[in-house]
Amino acid sequence: MNYVFNSDFSLGVRSTRGYGDVHFVAHNDAGGKTLVIDKRTSALIEVLQRDQSYGPDTTEVEVLERLAAEGIVSKTDARQSVPQLRAENLQFWIQTSDRCNLACTYCYIPSLNSSKKKRPDLFSLFGRKLLGVAGLKSVSIKLAGGEPLLSFEDWYAEVIELRNSLAEADVRLNVRIITNLTFLTPKIVEYIKMNDIGVSVSLDGLSANNDRNRVYKSGHGSFHIVKKNLEVLRLNGIKPGVMITATSENSAGIGALVESLVQDDLVFRLSDAKGGHIHPKEFEIAFTDAKRILAHAVTTGYPVSERIVVSDLKTLEPQATPCSMGTTGGALYLDGSVYFCHTEFEKGAPLGNLDEDEGLLDIIRRGYTKHLGLSLDCRTCEYRFVCAGGCPLYRVNGKSPMCSAYKMIIPQIFDLYDEENARV
Repeated sequence: MNYVFNSDFSLGVRSTRGYGDVHFVAHNDAGGKTLVIDKRTSALIEVLQRDQSYGPDTTEVEVLERLAAEGIVSKTDARQSVPQLRAENLQFWIQTSDRCNLACTYCYIPSLNSSKKKRPDLFSLFGRKLLGVAGLKSVSIKLAGGEPLLSFEDWYAEVIELRNSLAEADVRLNVRIITNLTFLTPKIVEYIKMNDIGVSVSLDGLSANNDRNRVYKSGHGSFHIVKKNLEVLRLNGIKPGVMITATSENSAGIGALVESLVQDDLVFRLSDAKGGHIHPKEFEIAFTDAKRILAHAVTTGYPVSERIVVSDLKTLEPQATPCSMGTTGGALYLDGSVYFCHTEFEKGAPLGNLDEDEGLLDIIRRGYTKHLGLSLDCRTCEYRFVCAGGCPLYRVNGKSPMCSAYKMIIPQIFDLYDEENARV
């Protein structure tokens, strides 16, 4: 069986801080479809370019079949089977309800507080579609909303049923709840403990700094109840992750929150609020405050590379896209519609629906084109495979509006990693 390299693509290598040489293959058109590959795959493609009669061994065929599914190589014999898309891991946001008890200033869920209900067969139908994905080994889902814990009774049993059905096919289901943590009951706590459920809590500052954005519909802040419920989780041996969203209103207080999270040894993500809620310079300052605390913590053995993520930056492994949406990830709405991203629920057009005959991975891939069209600045940037152009839904002229901030922040993250590694 022979393969030829598609001449519409080009091999490339980019020297990148933190990674050294990053090998990749990119389409030569304006869209610039790009795939990060390892050095061995790059060498294999170079062999194909020199020798079209080259006969690959068994392990090389597996690699070439994946490249063929992406259109990067083609089989020389037209009678051979059409390459099938495969994925070992999938990631999904699942909208459990549009109901929410807060009115956060920067909320980006367009379907929030709609009257729509979750279809009763959502999880069972989702499970059947998952079992049709070739090569699947694990699925990670985020149970979200709205506020998912308000609708806990509507989905908690179905999630366990989904996990059990996938386990019968040797597919692991990882579950995480995305919550504002203003609602918590003993039953929910026990469910989280007994079923190894991850928890991510939105918290934007200590006290008043959090309450500048994260408020009830009455206008009252939510920090006091979140703090109380965080203590409940702690007493039950549950360590949540924390999601910090930086805005112009709360950015000055992020340093104090990061100091508290470091003391509690919690994993956290620091993100810039999308949609113009923060200026790049403000985000730079907020990160600088955080970095000062992290730099001191590293000197005491704090594993910074295992504790913090900044926005969508890929500082642990180079990636061609800033997220998995459109490649191995998607967002599932209440009615079974599959969207590129949860920020498009009821606003953008869905990629498809669980009811259709098409495979789930094929539906997901319909959204891949949203990642294309990076500016020339992004394509030639040293951090092309760290930033990847930022969220494609918020780019301006093919690049992230936070570009200047990211270029300042990325090398400082790698500085922290270098200091961490020097102390191992």
